[in-house]
Amino acid sequence: MTARSNARLDALIDRVRTLADSSENKARQAVSPRIFFQLEEPIASTLIDGLIMDRYYADPAYYAEQTLQRKLWRWDTFPDDRMPIDATLPASLGFYPEYTFAGLTVRYNERGVPDIQTDHALVSDPDLRHLTPVDFLRSGWMPRALAWHEALRELISDRLAVPYAVTWWRGCLDIAIQLRGYEGFIADTMERPDFAHALLTFLVEQRCRWWEGYYAHFGEKRSPSFVGDDWINVPFISPDLFRDFVLPRYRTIEEFHGGIGGVHSCGNQTLVQKYLLELKSLSSFEVSPWTDLAGSLRNIPPDKDLVVSLHPNDVLCASPVEMERKLSGIVAACQGRRYLIATSGLTPLTTDIDDFIRRVRTWTTFARRIQERTQ
Repeated sequence: MTARSNARLDALIDRVRTLADSSENKARQAVSPRIFFQLEEPIASTLIDGLIMDRYYADPAYYAEQTLQRKLWRWDTFPDDRMPIDATLPASLGFYPEYTFAGLTVRYNERGVPDIQTDHALVSDPDLRHLTPVDFLRSGWMPRALAWHEALRELISDRLAVPYAVTWWRGCLDIAIQLRGYEGFIADTMERPDFAHALLTFLVEQRCRWWEGYYAHFGEKRSPSFVGDDWINVPFISPDLFRDFVLPRYRTIEEFHGGIGGVHSCGNQTLVQKYLLELKSLSSFEVSPWTDLAGSLRNIPPDKDLVVSLHPNDVLCASPVEMERKLSGIVAACQGRRYLIATSGLTPLTTDIDDFIRRVRTWTTFARRIQERTQ
């Protein structure tokens, strides 16, 4: 790393730390209900500022500079955004590391879009002998991930927190479908139910094995885990399939970690919420863009927190009137509940980045007005 790039990174770190300690940031942390947008990263940054994917997850200095620049760009570009800034640089390799722990390959193209292997041996031969038990230090991206974490820690040198962020987040359903293919897995649940149960059980056993290694390696105690399975999406799976095949595995995860903090799926979860309520530790429920809010408010008891997620079109394709109506409707419907509102990941729809910024700014303006009215 050159002296010039050292100076550039130093300046980024100093400004992030200054903003994180600022009175404005403290005020943002106190805002309730929290309403904020999310970017679909790293895809969004390849479009917004030309992020180079071949370097991003390979060059620690480039990763650090780009990640911190993105934090500052958001702070500077969207003055009505109330999302706090934090003095951290998570050591991440993207959203899909657990697929590699299970024996699948993952690559990112130049636009940041993941390419996950679809021709694993299990696709054509439903035999668990094609799978290998997880080794925390050696499976998939783990050697790379641990080296990545150390390189970033050395680069940052305690000036920011560098949390290890290459974890096993997926539950079991997404990986099982990736290993078998969607049609194959659905057929398994009807024609080979014992195999489907065994596959899901194996994947959760390996998830717990991986987390055992994590806790031992980093000297941490077990704590509630968050779970993501985007195939929780009716009608692509039925509520009965979730109840019979997936829910028992979630109970295993809950018991192992001492709780589940939340379950994510971009899909329609409305008809499985009654089964998610059987996870007694689950205190927060996501209402995805494809999940019915009114039905969720009927299904989910008022003592549970809600994370209401908006479709990107509610920001990028909506008129100002439609934006305000949507946000106001959610706030009115959630009156008396604990909730936050977030968008799904946003990416520019065209090469006109200025138009993208204008649309997001319009949305954050309405979000701030509504926040201020409810306080």
